[in-house]
Amino acid sequence: MLEIEDLVVRRGDRLVLDRLHWRVERGEWVGLIGANGTGKSTLFAAISGLVALRSGRVRVCGQDLATELNRARASCAVAIAPERLPDGLSVRQFIELVHASRALPTAALAQSLELAETLGLTPWIDAGIGACSLGTRQKLGIVAGLAGRAPLWLLDESLNGLDPVSAFAFKQFLAAQQRRGDTAIVLATHGLELAERLLTRVCVLRDGRISDDFTTARLDAVRADPTQSVEATLVAAMR
Repeated sequence: MLEIEDLVVRRGDRLVLDRLHWRVERGEWVGLIGANGTGKSTLFAAISGLVALRSGRVRVCGQDLATELNRARASCAVAIAPERLPDGLSVRQFIELVHASRALPTAALAQSLELAETLGLTPWIDAGIGACSLGTRQKLGIVAGLAGRAPLWLLDESLNGLDPVSAFAFKQFLAAQQRRGDTAIVLATHGLELAERLLTRVCVLRDGRISDDFTTARLDAVRADPTQSVEATLVAAMR
């Protein structure tokens, strides 16, 4: 679903991603963790074709960003950051605009409205985005970003700002999607408690590279050991 080779990205004079190699398979729910400023958002921007690559190769579902940019982008579902949502539209209008701009079928709109209901967004469906709280905007960014359900999902701190009920519902939704096996989900998060039970893999981003990779087998071994804590193990790997 995702193949990255020798990826280098700079932000001005700063080297953010340094010869990064990474691979994500279909059916995985991967947690991407790292300290603030380690480049998680930059990595997502690179995967979705929003920043220039200094060197290296990114392939999404077999499509090379360098030669098949539009097809590669179409294979990514990227949750929209709350601050990037337009204040002048209502929640419903924005969802409909996203679907129209992507020429998605009617069934996809019904699917998005169902996810909106799952996240508790429906009571604000006709509210102006500019009047919505951070959590409500976060929900809208998720619904709009996942419209059409492309095979690779990129979620950058998408649980931030959600109320406990909505956060629980979203985690259950993601777990069910992972069990279906036809999607790869990558969630950049500081919420290490997700790794205790839900994530199938956790990758640590440090010094511009994936410095550690906790596969399902590694996570299960830590989970099964009463003397170990998944959270403590991951924190140690981040240091």
